[in-house]
Amino acid sequence: MKGWNIFSHSVGMVTRNLSEALKIAVVPVLIGFAAIVVLTMMTGFSFGSMSDPEAMEKLMRDGGMGGMFFPFILFVIVLVTIELWIFVSWHRFILLEEYPTGWIPEFRFDRIMAYFGRGFLIGVIMVAMWIIAGLAAAILGPLGVVALVGAVFFSFILLYRLVAILPAAAIGKSLTVGQAWEATKGSSGTIIVLVIVIIVAQFLLQVVTGLSMVVFPPLGILFQVFVTLVMSLVNVSILTTFYGHYVEGREIG
Repeated sequence: MKGWNIFSHSVGMVTRNLSEALKIAVVPVLIGFAAIVVLTMMTGFSFGSMSDPEAMEKLMRDGGMGGMFFPFILFVIVLVTIELWIFVSWHRFILLEEYPTGWIPEFRFDRIMAYFGRGFLIGVIMVAMWIIAGLAAAILGPLGVVALVGAVFFSFILLYRLVAILPAAAIGKSLTVGQAWEATKGSSGTIIVLVIVIIVAQFLLQVVTGLSMVVFPPLGILFQVFVTLVMSLVNVSILTTFYGHYVEGREIG
């Protein structure tokens, strides 16, 4: 089945190029971690504090909504920038054979911004669909609920039929939403299988990492970090595979 082939091919991309994956991802992750630590020390804000009533009360008392909003935005900017830095570098490595020359991948601001813009566009399209389905659910009652469930299901297909515009942005190619939709015509069944495989794989990995945390917590933490990094690159590789196969016509395997 092509859905399984896309997943296994994407896993292979990472496992066959593990040294390049580490060169692309490790230093940006460390830079992001250091930036988060510095921001936490400077602002007193952390994502953990959002679940701590006392910490939230102190932030509100010290700076009102601004005491939470601006640090939160800074944190999000740092995390998204690091993530897109890695994603763009990985797409370019796979599609353009742009091998990392050191432990700090090139920071391509224009490609990162293009990637963010196209990702935001996909998000807007999906949210608009969910809003329409939600309104239908509120108006039509039981039939609307069916429409809402259908919209959530269809959103997975929509997402993967459009994701080719992201690798295109990373390598500087022009690919519109309409062109991506046309290129992935007939892929709905493949996408359904792929989504099921991803969900099962993520569940099994969560079970394994949970057991490792119970058996030997220090090793479990390291294993969880490693699995998170690898699966992030596998998910990005799936997008790369969609672009390479459906847009460029590359074989899977």
